[in-house]
Amino acid sequence: MSDQNPSLSPDGTAPEPENKPLFVGLMLAEPRLTFVLLGVNVLIFMYFFSLSADHQLQFFMDWAKINELIKEGEYYRLFTSMFLHLNLPHLLMNAYSLYILGRDVESLFGIERFAVIYLLGGLSGSLASFIFTPNPSIGASGAIFALIGAATMYFYQHRRLHGAGGRRYLNQLVMLLVLNLSLGLLPARSGFRLDQAAHIGGLVGGLILAALIGPAYQVEPDPTAEGGMHVVDHNPMPQWVLRGVAYAAGLAVLIVYAASA
Repeated sequence: MSDQNPSLSPDGTAPEPENKPLFVGLMLAEPRLTFVLLGVNVLIFMYFFSLSADHQLQFFMDWAKINELIKEGEYYRLFTSMFLHLNLPHLLMNAYSLYILGRDVESLFGIERFAVIYLLGGLSGSLASFIFTPNPSIGASGAIFALIGAATMYFYQHRRLHGAGGRRYLNQLVMLLVLNLSLGLLPARSGFRLDQAAHIGGLVGGLILAALIGPAYQVEPDPTAEGGMHVVDHNPMPQWVLRGVAYAAGLAVLIVYAASA
């Protein structure tokens, strides 16, 4: 019997290495702020709903995005309008979207990054509405589109890390975007129209914020375990906080400039 080299195939060539998937764990955050934001939106709507019709109108006049009043210096309206809803269907639609998307984004980004994306992304939507839409506007949809943008950017950047499942999720996000942006093209009903400018502004804000402050995961050898691998975030807190502050400062400058134009 002749000896055979086990590292060679029968034809004497080296076998092709097996391309096996590598499974590593991500440190996912527990989604908590999502439920806080849901509660805040619901409580504000319950208070609004308890008011008389005249007081409901005054409530909107006090806190909604109204361009003329923002130009007079009431910049806070760009923020407060994100937490107002016209009726129960409006609230339920945005609450459901926040519940589905918020948990995913908060789990992947962590509570701090999630808060920045929701608030600054929502303000980006309000600013776009202020610039391009003369009508009063309310609703959390700008912030929700920011979450869609952030999730889309994340799964595009990490499409190899998450494999086929991540690519399917990315495709679903793109389809969701196309569907929601298409709804904004429908004719207005009962005098109300979806604020397409806020949607696009929030989406762009979410995409940019995710690129600036989002996690940059890479799989690397684990020095604490021989032969092991782990996921490393190459966008540490000091770096992404600085980028977030720069984005907030730029947004503030744009708000002041647009209000004074």
